[in-house]
Amino acid sequence: MDYSVNREKMEQASEALRKRNIELWLILTSEGSDPCLPLVTGVRTVGPGAFLIAAGGERIAVCSSIDAQDIEESGLFHRVVKYKLSLDEALRDTVLALKPKTIALNYSADEHLCDGLTLGRYRWLMKTMEGFEGEYVSSEPFLTELRSIKTPEEIRRTKKAVDLTLEIYDAVFAKLRVGLTEKQAGELFLDEMRERGVLNGLDRTLSMPMVLKENISHRQPSDRVIEYGDLVIFDYSVDYEGYVSDIARTAYFLRPDEDDAPEAFRFAFRAAYDAISAAREALKPGAIGHEVDGVARRLLLDRGMPEISHATGHQIGRQTHDGGTLLGPRWERYGRAPYGTVSANMIFTLEPTILPGRMPYILLEENLVVTESGSEYLSERQESLALIRS
Repeated sequence: MDYSVNREKMEQASEALRKRNIELWLILTSEGSDPCLPLVTGVRTVGPGAFLIAAGGERIAVCSSIDAQDIEESGLFHRVVKYKLSLDEALRDTVLALKPKTIALNYSADEHLCDGLTLGRYRWLMKTMEGFEGEYVSSEPFLTELRSIKTPEEIRRTKKAVDLTLEIYDAVFAKLRVGLTEKQAGELFLDEMRERGVLNGLDRTLSMPMVLKENISHRQPSDRVIEYGDLVIFDYSVDYEGYVSDIARTAYFLRPDEDDAPEAFRFAFRAAYDAISAAREALKPGAIGHEVDGVARRLLLDRGMPEISHATGHQIGRQTHDGGTLLGPRWERYGRAPYGTVSANMIFTLEPTILPGRMPYILLEENLVVTESGSEYLSERQESLALIRS
């Protein structure tokens, strides 16, 4: 198994701990329970265990004897401490020997991807570590950064997922026609996924994308039949070696006497397209999430479009919604995420959606990586409505 990304991430974690004067990060796990494990260690335990990452670079795994082999063979840890009966004593002795003054734990009130420590395990840990006289802090600030700031290998894998997604879109759009149901259109994606040996990045299974003729929401394709004059939204993700894309496209099904979509549809498309362009100009290191969102939001309102009902963009990586800085409005439901700062090597979607409740509705979603001076498209942009002639 390739652990190159995990090695990069654990080295990145030690650097993040040093910057914050935190001596030790303690990740408790059982059955791979913590959501940070695929990103950080790449290995899991069946029984109770712990992974320790120190600011000085040392990496230690504390695990049962039956879990030790995979962990040792990964080559990621400088020491693997094995216990036979109980994690308690082995963990306590290992941690206290390191003499940390501050230990970071995975708890968070706002970020679910940083909230892997359950209440029960927290109480167990406090009892186990009764001899520890230092301070516990949340790992959220640096774990969010760890997820958000991608390494070169993470960017490469995400770009490959994007390329595969666009390749599948091209193949499917060549086969679309009036008379298909949303589900039948979704089946075309499954055929292309099987041919390439890839899975849906949303759920990591061989599942359909969203295919939405109407009732625009996060839902599975239905038996609704695509007819002449329909706009249909497709929202799709591909997983490539643990990293995902998130790309949406809107298609128009031409009537027999049409060579182009109606003017109102083209006007709405151009508004969404220009909103992405404007947001991309604002997406650069140092920008604040809600500021980027505001640029796209104002442009659509100035064009007479309804206000975007969700964030303009979000981060992607190991998940289609990868946490961290959100390109969203300062709404209560988004917590602190829209106040986050954009940094180089973050990967975002831009999707300033037009959803008036009736046609024309437009969803374009592009994927971009932030550079040292701005941002670059990872996806080839949809330049106009996809026109489907039956």
